[in-house]
Amino acid sequence: MKKITIAFDVDWTLIKDDTMKPNERIVELLKILSSFKNTNIIVWSWRGIDWAKNVTAILELSKYVDKYASKNHKGKDENGKHIFEPDFVPDIAIDDIQACELWLLNLIVKEK
Repeated sequence: MKKITIAFDVDWTLIKDDTMKPNERIVELLKILSSFKNTNIIVWSWRGIDWAKNVTAILELSKYVDKYASKNHKGKDENGKHIFEPDFVPDIAIDDIQACELWLLNLIVKEK
């Protein structure tokens, strides 16, 4: 059975802003997807692994998460496109950034 790696972004995805207000529907999606037998749930952030762990702990999601990671954000290119150099490529990325192709399959959070 192939494991599907699903990476959830932190800022403006799991939390709505710097106030730590959870995005309830994305938090619930993380919980639901973690219940599948063939998923690996990763929480990552451009702010790094420690930030991902801290936010996950505050939201009481740690038991649903298999791994934490950094996106290794390197800035933006001359066209304003975000540059990431993560240590792995997830099968599915759930994120708020729509200005670039992040990974294999990209699900962009719609909040507006």
